[in-house]
Amino acid sequence: MKRLFIPALAAALLCSLIACENKTATIGNQMPSDNASGTTFENGPLPPGRNDSLAGFQGCERAAYSALTTNSHEFIYQHYTVKIKENPNSPGEEVVVVRDSGRQDFKIPMPSDGRFHGMCRNKLFVDAGTGPDNRTLFIFDVDKMVQNYSTSYCGELRIIGSQKLWFLMPVEESEVTKMPDCPDKDEWKKNGLGVGYGQQCIYNFMNRSLTRKSEWVCVPQQ
Repeated sequence: MKRLFIPALAAALLCSLIACENKTATIGNQMPSDNASGTTFENGPLPPGRNDSLAGFQGCERAAYSALTTNSHEFIYQHYTVKIKENPNSPGEEVVVVRDSGRQDFKIPMPSDGRFHGMCRNKLFVDAGTGPDNRTLFIFDVDKMVQNYSTSYCGELRIIGSQKLWFLMPVEESEVTKMPDCPDKDEWKKNGLGVGYGQQCIYNFMNRSLTRKSEWVCVPQQ
């Protein structure tokens, strides 16, 4: 009896190993990939994810980044996941915020040329424009699911102390009461650029107030 049992046991183990090997080799008819993202599409692997990625401008929060498909990706923050999809019919993006604690998703009402431009706490920023000059910034409160503010701007944006947005508001030269130094003005003109002016402004996220300072900066314009 013992002699018959041993060959039978060996045969059973062999069948089990073959079954496990076949199960591991294919998952939904897709072979396992060696690329870092673990996902392969017809036109190649997706870019690898990153645990510490900055979307937006100075003062925005860092997030985990993950590519979802060849035309969509997401940024994962502490309480929100921002899912972004390229719009095939316009230069803009489709943006949906998945909120935690079972709250409903917030589909951002995007302008046709708008693109996700970062987050700071519960504020989401959208940048719109097809050129480098006089762009528009939209600010959304993702907890209340409303737009708080929008403004045209030029130059760089920055957030100070998670509460205040500093930016330059484009103004006409006639509005500049104290002309700023502009040492690069001649060089800009040589390169076919014009000269514009921006007034230093501060938008307070807490009380939604705008302060226009008596400070002006010259900026190049196309």
